[in-house]
Amino acid sequence: MPKPLLTDDIINQASREKQRLDDEIARAKSSDPELAKKFAAQKAQIEKNQIYKSRRIEAQKRDERGKKMTKYIVILAILLIIVMIVVFKF
Repeated sequence: MPKPLLTDDIINQASREKQRLDDEIARAKSSDPELAKKFAAQKAQIEKNQIYKSRRIEAQKRDERGKKMTKYIVILAILLIIVMIVVFKF
């Protein structure tokens, strides 16, 4: 099974980076409005990436759930066939 692209460590690191940037922006806004403009673009980019990562995580979970359901349906069908063979054979 391939290693997932987005792990909990990467998510936590991104969360820490976002928090650090938020703190830095708050300090910059209070001291210098030009610096606030400098960090506004970076903050917008991080927020955009966060939405993309969230959707990617949800898609990965949905795919895994679909694979599990398919596996259970196949097992159930095989068991049902075996039960029908036993019932009609004997």
